[in-house]
Amino acid sequence: MTTAPARPGDGATPSRVGRVAVVVAVLAAGCGWALVLRHGFPHGDDVLHAMAGQQPGDVRTVEGWLASWRFDYSWRNGRAADAVARLILLGGRPGAAVIGTLVMVLMGLATWPWLRMPGGSRRLVPSWAALGLALPFLAVQAHSWLTGEGLLWVSGLANYALATLSFLVAAAAVSGALGGRGAWLALPVVLYAHIGHEVSAVATLVVTLLALALRRPGRGQRGTWAAVVVSLAGFAVLATAPGLWRRTTEEDLVLPLLQALSRTTLMFASLTLGWWLVLGTLAVVGAVLAGRGTRWVAVVTGLAAWVALWLVRRRWPRLADLCADADTAVPATALAVLTIGAAAVLVVSVLALTIHAWGARAAYPVLALTGAAVVAAGVPIVASVCGQRAFFLPTTALVLAAGCALRLVLGALADRGVRGERAARSLLVLGVLGAVVSAGVYVAVTSSRAARNAAAYDAFVTEVEAAWSAGSGEVVVPELPEEGYAYRRAFYLARYACDLRHFYDLPDGVLLTDPERREDRATTRTTGCETTWQRTLSRAGQRAAPDQP
Repeated sequence: MTTAPARPGDGATPSRVGRVAVVVAVLAAGCGWALVLRHGFPHGDDVLHAMAGQQPGDVRTVEGWLASWRFDYSWRNGRAADAVARLILLGGRPGAAVIGTLVMVLMGLATWPWLRMPGGSRRLVPSWAALGLALPFLAVQAHSWLTGEGLLWVSGLANYALATLSFLVAAAAVSGALGGRGAWLALPVVLYAHIGHEVSAVATLVVTLLALALRRPGRGQRGTWAAVVVSLAGFAVLATAPGLWRRTTEEDLVLPLLQALSRTTLMFASLTLGWWLVLGTLAVVGAVLAGRGTRWVAVVTGLAAWVALWLVRRRWPRLADLCADADTAVPATALAVLTIGAAAVLVVSVLALTIHAWGARAAYPVLALTGAAVVAAGVPIVASVCGQRAFFLPTTALVLAAGCALRLVLGALADRGVRGERAARSLLVLGVLGAVVSAGVYVAVTSSRAARNAAAYDAFVTEVEAAWSAGSGEVVVPELPEEGYAYRRAFYLARYACDLRHFYDLPDGVLLTDPERREDRATTRTTGCETTWQRTLSRAGQRAAPDQP
C-alpha cells in the first residue's frame, strides 16, 4: 500500500530548507522591528510612570513598585500594564527597544496557532510562517499613530502592543489551539491578558465564550479547560477592580454617548475599512469555491454600509479632528445614527457571509477574532480614550482574521485538483511577497520619520545636560517634527512639567518652557514641584479620609 505525498499545509513536516526559511523570516522580522523601535524615547506618561511614588522615583525599588501597582488597581485604572511599563523603563531606551522588538516578533509567532486552525494541521509551511510574521507589520500600517502611540514610547508598548500579544496567546489557549501542554504553560499569559488591560480582557472574554459555544472542549482537554477557568476568573478580577470603576465614574465623557459611540465607530472604521472589504470578499470567494452560491442580500447591504462609512469618513481627513470640539468634529445626531447603523450592518453582513461560506465551526478563528475586534473596539468609550492607540488590538485581530480567511480560501482552492493546488500555492507565494514588500516599505518609512523625532529628542537631552552642568539656563521642550510617529502630547507641560523636571533632575533656576515660551506653562524650580503621581496620591488620600465635622 502506498501513501500519497503530503502537500504543503496538511501537516507534513517541513524540510531542512523550510526550517532555515522560517528562521530567516524570524530574524528578518526582528531586524525590521529593531530598525523601527531603536528610535523610541521616553515621553508622555513614560516620565510620569518613572517618577511614580510618594517621592519621585520610588518605583525603582521593589516595595515602591508593588505599592504603585496596588494603587493602580485600587484607584487609578485597575490594570497592571502601567506597572509593567515602569519595569521596562528601568532598562532605559536600549532596554525598551529590545523588549519592544521581542514583543512584536512574538506577536508574529502568536499568529501561527490561529493560522493552523483553518487548515487543521499542526505544522506551518514556511510561506504561512512568513505571512504570520508579516501580519503585525500590515496591522500597524493602517495609520502612523498606531506605531507612534502604540510602540514608540514605553507606555504605549506596555498598554497596547503587549496587551495584543497576551490576547493572541490567551485566546489561542482557550480555543485549544496550543494543545494540552501549551495551554498549561500559557496560563500566566491568560491571566495577564485580563488583569493587564481592559481591552485585552474584553477581547479574551469574547473568544472564551465563543470557544465554549463552538469549539466545545472535551473532557480530555484539561489544559484548555484550565485556560477557560483562568480566563473567566481573570476577567472577574479586572471587572471588580476598584480603580477601573473609579476611573469610569470620575472621568465624564466629553460627548453624549451617541456621539461618542459614532466617534469611536468612525475611528475604528478609518483604520480597518480596507480589511472589512477583504474579509467580505474572501467570504464570497469561499462560498463560490464551496458551491454554496452567493448571499446577495448580505453582499449588497454590506457593500452599501461600507460605502456609507467611507463617505462619512471622508468628512474628517485627519483622525485627530474626531477628537476636537464636539460642535465641529463629531457627527450630528442624524449622522451619528447613520454611522452606528452602517457599522452594525457591515459587521453582521461580513459575519453572515463568513458563516455561509464555511460554517460557524470551520470559520471559528475568523469569527472569534472578528468578534473580539468589534467588541474590544467599544472599550475606548468606557475609558474615555480618544486616540488610535486604543485600536491597536482590534486592528491586529481583524488583520489576523483576514489571514485565517485567506487560508480557508486557499485550502478550498487546493482541494479542487492539481490545477487548484498550483493556483493556491502561487497565490500564497504572491501574498507573502506582497506582505514582505509592504513590511519593508513600512520599516523604511517609519524608521526614517521616527528618526527625525528621535533627533529632536536628542537635541533636547543635550540642552538638559548643558543646563544641568551650568545649574541655570533655559530648556525648551521639543516640538516633534513628525506628529504621527509619537504620542500627540509627548511634552505637554500643562501635565508633565514637574515630571520632566524630576526625571531629568533639573536644578532649581533652570527654566523649563514650551516652544511658545508661555509663562503659564513655564517652571523654574524642581524643589516643591509636585509630580503627577504626588498630586494623584494627595487627592486619593483626601477622598479616602473620613469627613471632618
